[in-house]
Amino acid sequence: MDLSPYIARGFPGKLDALIAGVGVKGIDREQTLGQVRLCPETERYLYEGAFSPARIRYERGRRPVLENVAAGFRARTALERIQQALAWVPRRVRHPHLAGDTPPDRALGEEALIASGIGWCNEQARVFIALCEVMEIPARLCFIYQPEPVSGHACTEVLVDGRWVYADVTFGIMVTLPDGRLAEGRDLSGAHNALAHEAYRGPLTAYYARCLPFVEKCPGWRSADRPPADRGGRLLTCIGISNYLIEGVTRL
Repeated sequence: MDLSPYIARGFPGKLDALIAGVGVKGIDREQTLGQVRLCPETERYLYEGAFSPARIRYERGRRPVLENVAAGFRARTALERIQQALAWVPRRVRHPHLAGDTPPDRALGEEALIASGIGWCNEQARVFIALCEVMEIPARLCFIYQPEPVSGHACTEVLVDGRWVYADVTFGIMVTLPDGRLAEGRDLSGAHNALAHEAYRGPLTAYYARCLPFVEKCPGWRSADRPPADRGGRLLTCIGISNYLIEGVTRL
């Protein structure tokens, strides 16, 4: 499938321009500019096709810091290890809104982000993906947007039982659908958006209460721009997907 018409293009309002002018560097910029917009034309390819690897292999010894962290996730199932990683990252790589103003263009590797103890949502997502991939669990970036007023956020999706399960690292969110399955991003952007509202209500309420004063100068997340705590699902109005395979991981 020719994805070029959908790579960081066709988003509503000002989103295309904001994505093109993103103030990050290195791999973070590559991922942002390479995201594929979720729309009816791309949905099957992104979620049911070959866009993202369904099987990966990690070469032991290539990322020892990540291996050591992942070794601490002592769980029997892949889902339990995913959940442990999802809880570990925001505790050990704290978001600047809660920890202190931080340049967004550091272009640090995952080990350096862990050592720094701080990371923006896209950096937290990258650390989480790297940990999943060391455990040979496929994962990818999921950029989400509220177009008006503009708010953007970086999350992830992880392959669980053949589904690209939505996982928000910053807020520790995974959502269960009425049928018991874990939700994909497309579910929460569409028919089950009300479940996203409910899932974000508690985490956003706590987050907004703890945000440091400098956040009021941050377009997109100052009080006038960010979604209300009881309407966090607005962030899933638009979705872009990017793959990210870390050094030491090959696609099978």
